[in-house]
Amino acid sequence: MAFEDPTMEKGTTSRASSGPSYEVFLSFRGPDTRHGFTDCLYHGMTSAGILVFRDDESLRVGERIGGELLQAIEKSKIYIPIFSTNYASSHWCLHELTYMVECTSKSNDSKEILPIFFNVEPADVKLKTKLYSQALSKYEKQFSTEVESWEKSLIEVDEIKGWNLKKDEGQGDPIQSVIQTVLVKLNVRFKNVTEHLVGVDDRVHSIIRMLDVEYDGVQFLGIHGIGGISKTTLAKVVYNQLSSHFEGCNFLSDIRESSQRRGPVYLQKQLLSKFLDSRSVDQIHDVDDGTNVIKRVLCKRKVLIVLDDVDDKEQLKSLAEKGNWFGSGSRIIVTTRNRSVLMAEGEVIGEVLAKKPTKTSTYEVQEMEFEHALMLFSRHAFRRDSPPYHYASLSKNVVSTLGKLPLALEVTGSFLSGKSKALWVDTCKKLQKAPPMEVQRTLMITYERLDDAQKQVFLDIACFFVNKNRTYPFYMWDECGYYPHNAIEALFLMSLIKIKDDNTFWMHDQVRDLGREIVHQENFKNPCKRSRVWNHEEALNILKRKEGSEEIEALSLGYRGDVVTQDEVANLRNLRFFEGNGVFLAGDFNNLLSRLTWLSWRCCPYEFVATNFHLPNLVILDVSCSDISEKWIGWNHIRATSKLKVLDLSYCNYLMRTPDLSMLVSLERLILEGCCNLVEIDASIGKLEHLTDLNLKGCDSLEKLPEEIGCLQALIEIVMPNTLRRLPETFGNLRSLLTFDMSHSRISKLPCSIGGLVKLRRLNLSECTKIKELPDSIGELQSLVELDLSSTSLDHLPDSIGNLKQLKVLRINRIRGITRLPSAIGLMEILEELDASGCGNLTGEIPEEIGSLSCLRILDLSSTKISGLPNSIGKLKQLKVLRINNLVGITRLPSAIWLMEKLEELHASRCYFMRGIYELPTTVSGLSNLQILNLESCPGGEQLPELPPNLFDVGISWYILGGVGGHPYAAVHEKDVRLTEIEKAKEAQSRRMSKAKERGRSTGNLRRSGGFTIAGGCPTVTVIEDVVITDIRCFLDSTTLRIFELVTLNPTPMKVRQGFES
Repeated sequence: MAFEDPTMEKGTTSRASSGPSYEVFLSFRGPDTRHGFTDCLYHGMTSAGILVFRDDESLRVGERIGGELLQAIEKSKIYIPIFSTNYASSHWCLHELTYMVECTSKSNDSKEILPIFFNVEPADVKLKTKLYSQALSKYEKQFSTEVESWEKSLIEVDEIKGWNLKKDEGQGDPIQSVIQTVLVKLNVRFKNVTEHLVGVDDRVHSIIRMLDVEYDGVQFLGIHGIGGISKTTLAKVVYNQLSSHFEGCNFLSDIRESSQRRGPVYLQKQLLSKFLDSRSVDQIHDVDDGTNVIKRVLCKRKVLIVLDDVDDKEQLKSLAEKGNWFGSGSRIIVTTRNRSVLMAEGEVIGEVLAKKPTKTSTYEVQEMEFEHALMLFSRHAFRRDSPPYHYASLSKNVVSTLGKLPLALEVTGSFLSGKSKALWVDTCKKLQKAPPMEVQRTLMITYERLDDAQKQVFLDIACFFVNKNRTYPFYMWDECGYYPHNAIEALFLMSLIKIKDDNTFWMHDQVRDLGREIVHQENFKNPCKRSRVWNHEEALNILKRKEGSEEIEALSLGYRGDVVTQDEVANLRNLRFFEGNGVFLAGDFNNLLSRLTWLSWRCCPYEFVATNFHLPNLVILDVSCSDISEKWIGWNHIRATSKLKVLDLSYCNYLMRTPDLSMLVSLERLILEGCCNLVEIDASIGKLEHLTDLNLKGCDSLEKLPEEIGCLQALIEIVMPNTLRRLPETFGNLRSLLTFDMSHSRISKLPCSIGGLVKLRRLNLSECTKIKELPDSIGELQSLVELDLSSTSLDHLPDSIGNLKQLKVLRINRIRGITRLPSAIGLMEILEELDASGCGNLTGEIPEEIGSLSCLRILDLSSTKISGLPNSIGKLKQLKVLRINNLVGITRLPSAIWLMEKLEELHASRCYFMRGIYELPTTVSGLSNLQILNLESCPGGEQLPELPPNLFDVGISWYILGGVGGHPYAAVHEKDVRLTEIEKAKEAQSRRMSKAKERGRSTGNLRRSGGFTIAGGCPTVTVIEDVVITDIRCFLDSTTLRIFELVTLNPTPMKVRQGFES
């Protein structure tokens, strides 16, 4: 059908026939809006880079407009009908509208109509007034077959939310609103990402959860990790998925490089280019100008901004220093290798006072799962998700060698695609020595930002200390002037290392290999000219060939029984670290190894044949697992090392007495762990005035300590053997002691002087079964934060325990001798955790004074014989976890429990005599933060009250009363009732469920994350608002009760029909 409208201007030509050239199709009545609103809208959209079809400017000269107009509609993505006073008076406008509706309905949501009501009301368009209805009536004869479809189209479009504008009102803001919405709909802001996305869904979901688009404050999120780990890719995917939620978006790529080349003003202009026209942006001449414009333009807008590859705080300060620069609901995402850029003057960037609070969070990108890494590699190497059978082993070797780093996998996979197997084998060997060049270049960016000392520490870790404890290297680096605390902090913030839970260094394989390659490049051919030699064979060859040089600072032989002579180390004048476990040192070492700081000589032989073995700068000596005894000749040489700070004698099984240590005046750590035949600590230990750590763990023959132990005024930590029977009275003189662990020992009492440990923060006496009482002086430990008395033989707690004003954790669980809690317990004002579970003889009511523990967060009274909880428990306003399982003596719960707003977990299972479940209030919604409610095996429970919305785990069991004399406890055993499995669950189709999913809640397995555990006969079921239960099985003897009716969404208790099957 060809349309011709006398109101349309001719002389222009459409480009529709040349392909999908248009993004927006404007439909308007020329005389009404052509030279006013429509013209402004058209130019505003074209200035924003949107390709718009407007009939009077888009038709080619000399062609009919009918077919071309149809093609323009078909090939456009968004239709904007501008309903004006005379819109319905043009049958051409009505034809366009109908065809737009038709195209939209067939587009599978790929096209959309965005109506504008210009000086008309939606009721006019919906034909509820005479304005449009009279106009249509004029066409009933001429277009009798089309009028009905026009009416339907008008009514249908009127249902779509649009813009309602008045002719005499300002149009600037509405036009900008239309343009921003169109940009979102067109996904103009979307960033291109690789087609080979693997293993990103969970990560993206986690990031989106952290960003929480429903939160209307400003939020900063830092995505950090080593180079090449896909930080930018993740940011792009998140940006693409969230951009439609914001009024304006911008993704600034490669900020590090742009900042170096073009400076901060260029970056500020790039940021503002999405929100201002080019003329306004060009008015920015310096950083202050840019900062002021950013704050002025963006402070009222809800924006999504991604700042990619930020490596300096100044970059962030000039672009997004504070949360109040941006409008409510804005999100600022920063990708960086250096998480320190997120910190400003000790606080996280963005933490400032604004109309809404500014949230800040960080997300560390971890290495890929092996299966995902193999898939990513295969997609690049084979264009499939898994390697062919004959390449499977090689592919797995490559992926393992590359350390599952995405960039390395992509580069190497693409390189090996289509190559011969021989090249694969060579490449795999090469990768074992160094990362691919592109990966090296990426990682070197971070390395180059380190200062000289930090580089030295980084190279040491890469070559020697990956997966090694960090304690000893710190002493070496400190002696070398490398400022280890500063260096390690920098490496951590740069994502080059991590400190694992066991206090060891972790480094990504590719980062480790980069460090080793940097050392390798110091002299490509000759290892003896490199600063570090970690390859044991190369190290041995250097020594045997006497090729040592001044360049070598650290050398490791690993473990071997070779003889090392003075000639072989003569040229190692700058050696500071030497690992030669099991070697024999022979010859005259006079003036040799004078700079050696760390000697790792584990499994050293009993025979000591070296002479003049004086190491004036030795700080760490590790002779653990050796055959040496107190009569070892080597002690005569070691005593002269006045700088020695660490002496490791662990697992020296022939050591029965410690040697005279009085000359080791600098010693800070003495490790005797595992010296199973040690029976005596020499009194000279009292001379070690700098000793901070003493480890006697596993010294199973040691039963007492010398009185001189009390002279160790610097001692911070002492780890005791289990065999110790008593402590010297001088023990109370250890005024610097912070941690004292006597767990599982045979000690029967603490000395009265224990109160002298004025700095003690942690005291662990758990499993000390011979301790029957505590001295009153325990109350003098004014710095004590944690006290563990579990499984001791105490029969009471002294009243002086109330003097422990700094105590936060008190564990007295499994103490059968305790029958009551002292009222003094209420004096521990900042106590956060009290565990009295398993105190089988704890009876009566908990003292009212417990209500004074205003900071208490965790209270566990399970498996005791207490008969009641005081109403003062309601004063525990900070309580989050309450465990009162298996309280056979309790009959009711105080009503105050149901008003504890911060309570997150309530565990009250197996309280067989408790009638409180019958007395539950009609609603427990006052527990607004409750997430877990466990009332399993409590009798009664015909119905539950209305439950709070945050609940995601519920355990409920109802048992049919019977058995011996109707005794409920007997009924449990006689009926052999087992827990029910909830087999299936479906998501409730509701907004609340959607929000639950956004918060990360799942209904896939209700036992773990939302649902009921039901046992026995259950005639009624209470439904959590977010959960639909479709199938529940209850086992009772040989009969299976199946509740088969679908329970619909309902926050109140409801009945379900029951069906039985054998």
